[in-house]
Amino acid sequence: MYKILIGLFLSVLCLQAKCQMQFDEGSFSEVLAKAKQEKRMVFMDCYTSWCGPCKMMVQDVFSQEDVGQFMNTRFVNVKLDMEKGEGRELAKKYQVKVYPTFLILNEDGEVIHKMVGGMKAEEFLQNVQNGIGEHSLYSYEKRYADGERDPQFVYSYIETLARAFMKERMEEVLHEYWGTLTDQEKSCKENWMLVKRFVKNPALPEYKYLLEHKKDFDAAVSKDSVDRKIYDDLFPLIVNDCNEIIFHDKVNAAQLLETYEVCVTRSGIAGQDYLLDIVEFTKVFLSGDLKKALKMYDKKFSRLDSDARFDVTLQLNGMLIRKGDAKMCKRGLELIEKTMKDCGWSVDNPLFAAVVSGLKDKFKDDKDE
Repeated sequence: MYKILIGLFLSVLCLQAKCQMQFDEGSFSEVLAKAKQEKRMVFMDCYTSWCGPCKMMVQDVFSQEDVGQFMNTRFVNVKLDMEKGEGRELAKKYQVKVYPTFLILNEDGEVIHKMVGGMKAEEFLQNVQNGIGEHSLYSYEKRYADGERDPQFVYSYIETLARAFMKERMEEVLHEYWGTLTDQEKSCKENWMLVKRFVKNPALPEYKYLLEHKKDFDAAVSKDSVDRKIYDDLFPLIVNDCNEIIFHDKVNAAQLLETYEVCVTRSGIAGQDYLLDIVEFTKVFLSGDLKKALKMYDKKFSRLDSDARFDVTLQLNGMLIRKGDAKMCKRGLELIEKTMKDCGWSVDNPLFAAVVSGLKDKFKDDKDE
């Protein structure tokens, strides 16, 4: 009886293993040869030993029966650590920089499709199906090379490049396509989603065009939509760069702030005053006039909502810890504690406890000197 149970248990394990994705353990050249002989494509899981999402895919996705059935019948599957053995050279060849990356290759090792990141089984199967059909990266590249420039097609192609983390190629295609458009076509409703999602960098000529011709875009889609897009683009860039200047002495800080000031002013968007205030706040810090920074925090930022005051409170904290004397730190503590009370922030909040603690330590150390 015991032997029968053991046999049944082992049979179940074998059946489960067969239902999962089967990965070939041969060399990459052997995998390609097998794919050519069996007239199948290659699916390559590019992973690293430290990648959490890579492990999740193995445990939660590749182990599922429906995934195994679909993949095993269509592909020679292989998984390679991109930091070991021939994985190092393949990572360079296929420009694998993010993990996990999944490549669909033809029998000659040419890229048909590229996917990046962990995902659920349903999404994974849908992406693979796209990758072996008309929505594959290979298909889009061929259609683009053949001269297709329909706005919806170009949008889908650039979206596929973005999902594959192919930033350089994405910007290249965007720039080429933009150069073929008339002024009227650039601001038309059909191209708005392309601008909204993929024209994000203020340094790009396409973004400068957006700012210079904002009224045309306003008329095509609505001022509110264009304002929101520009604000959502600029806000994280400005806050992150200002934080970098305050906390780490970012290179070319003054020039960068001037660029942001011109960019925001030119946009004329709703909410531009707050963005300009953040830039001005950081310029005051660069000038070394922390008394003015304290006054600005107290007077100008006191009218902001809780979330906005959160950002500038952390910035003031960084300014004072880095360059403030005991008197300034004491005044800063008073203002920050008042802000915490006005905004209903708990004194037990670990983040703000750390803020207050850091200023108190700075105040104490300066007094003791």
